[in-house]
Amino acid sequence: MPLHVRRQHLTRPAALLFAAGLACARGGPAPAVAPRAPPAVAPAPAPAPAEPRPVTKAFGFSILEDYDKGADLADVARDFALFHELGVTTWRGSFGWDDYEPRRGRYDFAWLHRFVALAAREGITLRPYLGYTPEWAARGRRADGQTWNDPPRRLAEWTAFVRAIATAMRRHPNVLSWEIYNEENTKLWWDGTAAEYATVLAAAARVLHAVDSTRPVLLGGMVWPDVDWVEAACATDDVPRLVAVVPVHGYAETWPDSLAVEDQLGASYRDDFLPTVRAACGPKPIWINEAGYATTPGRTERQQAEWWVRALATWAADSAVTHVGIYEIKDQPRHTAVIGDTPNYYLGLTYPDRRKKLAFHTVQRLVALLADSSLTVDEGGVAVAVTGGRPGRLFHHYFRRSDGRRVLVVWDKSGDPVLRLALREPAGSATEFGLDGRGTPVALAEDGRVLAGVRLAPGAVRLFELRP
Repeated sequence: MPLHVRRQHLTRPAALLFAAGLACARGGPAPAVAPRAPPAVAPAPAPAPAEPRPVTKAFGFSILEDYDKGADLADVARDFALFHELGVTTWRGSFGWDDYEPRRGRYDFAWLHRFVALAAREGITLRPYLGYTPEWAARGRRADGQTWNDPPRRLAEWTAFVRAIATAMRRHPNVLSWEIYNEENTKLWWDGTAAEYATVLAAAARVLHAVDSTRPVLLGGMVWPDVDWVEAACATDDVPRLVAVVPVHGYAETWPDSLAVEDQLGASYRDDFLPTVRAACGPKPIWINEAGYATTPGRTERQQAEWWVRALATWAADSAVTHVGIYEIKDQPRHTAVIGDTPNYYLGLTYPDRRKKLAFHTVQRLVALLADSSLTVDEGGVAVAVTGGRPGRLFHHYFRRSDGRRVLVVWDKSGDPVLRLALREPAGSATEFGLDGRGTPVALAEDGRVLAGVRLAPGAVRLFELRP
């Protein structure tokens, strides 16, 4: 199967698995309660909920676009120029085993060296994942004859490839890390068991650390926060020491049956997945290292842009999440084949000819606001009061940057409330940014402590920057 066919992303069934694997987060209307008579003696008032403690972390981004061996490097350079314009200079994509060892023991890294060198000249760092088993190395038990998602038949052949590519890339300091396979917790992308994946992961991690221990090894990005898969992957004694990051993917709302993006990091993530990661793998950061929303026919650029605000604010506010991978820089041309259904063609921030969608400007602004080596999530830094309208599912997130600037995002999924936003610390000035990334000064009241009369429309986001 041509490489561009089998590398073009999450399918709808995988997205539905993601939805099935997660539970709802905060928000939504309160449940109805039957009235009852007051007690004879009024109980003591319940204690007020504790104010969320601020959490400080690094928060960064990568951008995805797969390039098959032999791709036109002049065309790749045009994509890299878009990366810079977006403000994201780290790439994530595949270094396919089937590309670079098409026959046993015959490594073909010539184009790859040119690609990596081009990235270095253009100021692009690389976070590749290794995967895509060549036919000669695959177990090959699939009835449809596909082998690229098979586990390797012989572990020694896999580790020989890992050693060869890691050694070849050692001269390129812009290769930052190694990820082992991709979306391996669904049959579409890994036609093996969790135990087989754990064996492949452990063997690769040992080799990669032996070749160059300065480049971290990542668990392959999972389609959803999969507790069973994490337990199996980290069951080998040295894997918790060798693996640095646990990534998951996020495509909420692209497929109609999937969860809302606000619900992806809900109760099952907080109460089950994160404790399992800590217990099985150690205290690892969580990366949403592949995420996107498709502008399929009938969906607007505005919907995509608003999704990115809600998604990035939600993920940045999670204490464990430190990185988001944006899928992808360009839509897939309709004349090419992809695995999956229609949305897989429309996940880009630009069209196939690189004309920018609205979301390009939205994400560009969000990267400028949220990318920080020391970002503090401080939800208690603003008090939100409804002064009018009808609230539904109301969300807000508040961040403090290391340079003193603050970022406030508010939206309501279903209501149209009017809000009074009271800041714990006064601001000298405020700017509201539209989805096109353009800013408009906003008046502050009460000596720089209040944004008053902030009106929300259902589903619409409002994004503010506050300066000292």
